Order: sequence, then structure tokens, then C-alpha cells
Amino acid sequence: MRWDSNSIKPGMFVTSTSGERIGKVIRCEDDDFIVEKGVLFPRDYELRYDHITEVKDGTIAYSLADYLEANRHVGPRMGPAPAALREPGAGTAAPATTAAPVTARTRRDDRDGEELRIPLMEEQLGVEKVTRESGHVRIHKAVKSEEKRFAVPTRREEVVIEHVPASGDDRPISGEPAFEEQTLDVTLHEEEVRISKRPVLREEIVIRTVAQSVQTEASATLRHEEAEIEDTRRTPSANETGGYSSPGAGRR
Repeated sequence: MRWDSNSIKPGMFVTSTSGERIGKVIRCEDDDFIVEKGVLFPRDYELRYDHITEVKDGTIAYSLADYLEANRHVGPRMGPAPAALREPGAGTAAPATTAAPVTARTRRDDRDGEELRIPLMEEQLGVEKVTRESGHVRIHKAVKSEEKRFAVPTRREEVVIEHVPASGDDRPISGEPAFEEQTLDVTLHEEEVRISKRPVLREEIVIRTVAQSVQTEASATLRHEEAEIEDTRRTPSANETGGYSSPGAGRR
């Protein structure tokens, strides 16, 4: 089976065919994949897909013997492979190449020598707005009582007694008993006030939320990398340089 960047993913662990752990995949290219530096690796290394022998449970079995054989006749300028890339018993007799480091990329020019590129990183801000609960507004409806006083006109009946003189006719009134005690009962009426209560709608309270735009202050600490150049070369004396002094020396 042939493996490629579709079957190999970053985060997989790489071991030799004898079970020795090599490292973890950090990036996949078209022809090779990058293994991160660690305790056994002084820097990141590029390994080829065609030297993979097995991929199982997220672990890659890598043939270091094939890797060393493929790089046996590479020029002596590349140097031997690190100890992590040697199979047990292989020794150091066979020269092997080390892959180009990923962190510090190099490029050689016959005229100017070797060019070293070191990436400098910085952090950038990512701002997002998240809605959260800021509090509550409670509206309580209370019942208040007040006494209302009012006057309502009413009517009632009273008794009016009048004495009316006789018409002068001495004839007795027919049907009326004479000289008998008699009690008359006259019913009187009056109006009274009865009060009833019923609820009616007086007004309504409308409650709604309104979004307002305000300026919110925020801060964050960002990091960035800078290159500090230190020249550790010894400054040559006048005798070593043949009495030569830099232009402008001694000027005031």
C-alpha cells in the first residue's frame, strides 16, 4: 500500500520498525511529511512516504533502514543522521543525510554562501462579541386602597296629617263605626344607596427592551518575536590586520 498526505495526518506518532519512538507529525507535504524536533531530534526532519511500512491506530511504522539506504550516497557535506534515525546494530559506518530543518530554512548560493531564514512570529487580536445576561428589571404591580366620598340624592316618604272641618251635614257616615277605637297602619318608603364595584381598564404599561450602542474598553497583551544579533567574533588587533584601521577612526 502506498501512503500519501491523504492518509497521513498531523498529530500521528512515528516509530521505527523495531518500536523506537521517533516523533510526531506536524505537517504533511506532497512528497514527504515533517516530524517535530524533540529529545532525540535537534530540529525538525522531513521523512518520505515510501519508507512507511504500516499505519495502525494513529501510529506510523517507519523503516529507518530504507531511509539510510536511500541517503547512503549523498554528498559528504550533509553529515550523518542523528542517533534517533539509526536502526539498532546499524552503527555509524554508513554515512546518511539529515533532512533540511523546517524552523530555520537554509539556502546555499555559490557566490554569497549559505542563507539562513529565521521566522519571527507575532500575535494578533481577534475580537468577537458574545451576548451575556447583565441583570434583571423587576416590575411589581401593587394594589393600593383609597376611600372615595360622594353624595347621592335619595327620596323618602313622610306622614302629613291635616285636620279638615266637616261639611256641615249631620248625617252619619254610612259604613263607618262610631265610637270605636281604631288603629291605622300607613307604610312609608325611602331610597337607600347600595354600592357595587367592578374592575375596569384604566391604562396599560408597555415594557420592551431597546439596544443601545456604547463604547466598551478592552485590553490585551500581545507578544511578538524580535531578532537580537550578537557578534562573538574577536576584534583583530592592528598587528593582525597589518596596521589597517577602519575609515573614520581617530576622527572627532
